[in-house]
Amino acid sequence: DELLQFCHLTKDLPLDVRFIEWMPFLDNGWSQNRLLKYSDMLQQIKSSSTSPSAQLSRLTDGPNDTTKWYSLPNSLGRVGFITSMSHHFCGTCNRLRLTADGQIKVCLFDGTTEVSLRDVLRDHTLQTPDLEKLVYHALQTKHYALGGHKSPQNIADDLTNRPMTLIGG
Repeated sequence: DELLQFCHLTKDLPLDVRFIEWMPFLDNGWSQNRLLKYSDMLQQIKSSSTSPSAQLSRLTDGPNDTTKWYSLPNSLGRVGFITSMSHHFCGTCNRLRLTADGQIKVCLFDGTTEVSLRDVLRDHTLQTPDLEKLVYHALQTKHYALGGHKSPQNIADDLTNRPMTLIGG
């Protein structure tokens, strides 16, 4: 019941407030039964108030956006939903992550295809084309959806993917 209160933070301040669906990672206790989906969040916000000033309007997202953007009427900020479980955006995701221990991670949900940038950078004979080839190679390992998993439960069951606290973000 606090969702609408967070949305109201965008009314008078130029803030982006984003809600993210709970994602399965190693040892985080993820359960499909406890997942609050994007559509459920929207419904909760809508039913929290009948006032027209509390109704969200859909905005246009960027071509590679991971967020579905909305706004309250006459607000300075935006409200967004990161829908990685219920409406994944894998096909348009252009994100790379560099972990704290120097691994290139092309998908949060893929624990098997990290590529070590750290080891290559420690090689003092490195040339720019070598670095470009490494990043290109890492990108070629990217799966179309959910890190190659068939479902969110398969992600939760994968013991090779690190917890978010070790990935960074």
